Amino acid sequence: MDNVQLKTLMAVNEAAKPTGDWSAKPAVPASTVAATNTEADTMWVEVTGGTVTVVKVDNVTIGSRVAGLFLVRPGSTIALTYSVAPTWQWFRV
Repeated sequence: MDNVQLKTLMAVNEAAKPTGDWSAKPAVPASTVAATNTEADTMWVEVTGGTVTVVKVDNVTIGSRVAGLFLVRPGSTIALTYSVAPTWQWFRV
């Protein structure tokens, strides 16, 4: 395979990936309960709203950030500690 063929194949593969919010994303679980990325793709999880005090990815607290985008690899988990449930969207990287 030459370089042009490789680039064409990579472009076709990239175009075939679903875009937008993952329609099968998990619901926001109860506070402190982890949700797992069951997809084969790494996901950006955008957390907005609610009253979140802690965000953990793979049981590691992500600094002091409680809103914004968090990277969740395949098989990894994200858990939110909150008093008012936030919303989230999941996007493929």
